[in-house]
Amino acid sequence: MKNVTLRNTLTFDAHTIVTFLECQEDFDTLVMLASRGDRRAIGAIAAALGGELFKVARKALKGCEDEADDVIQDFLLSLVEERWPFNREQGGGQAWMFGIVRMIARNRRRESRRFSGLDED
Repeated sequence: MKNVTLRNTLTFDAHTIVTFLECQEDFDTLVMLASRGDRRAIGAIAAALGGELFKVARKALKGCEDEADDVIQDFLLSLVEERWPFNREQGGGQAWMFGIVRMIARNRRRESRRFSGLDED
């Protein structure tokens, strides 16, 4: 019930996101809500950290950088679909998100190289 109350009282404007980034616990709460499909939280993360997530995706793609947009879309869709619920006990929200983006990017790179007949690395 606490998450429902929290979800209904939070506003996700740019100022709130900056404040969340400054307070790890609040930011992790935002990530938890997003990982459970809260579309407002997902939108806030996309708006506030989209550029950083994009950089992580491009770096992990190594040679397939043009697919970074697709990686970010896959990541955001995974949040909507609640594929990987975030758990604070496993680390911080930002590290969790970057890890998921890297995993999606590496998988996409592998698939792309296999499809094109190129060897990995």
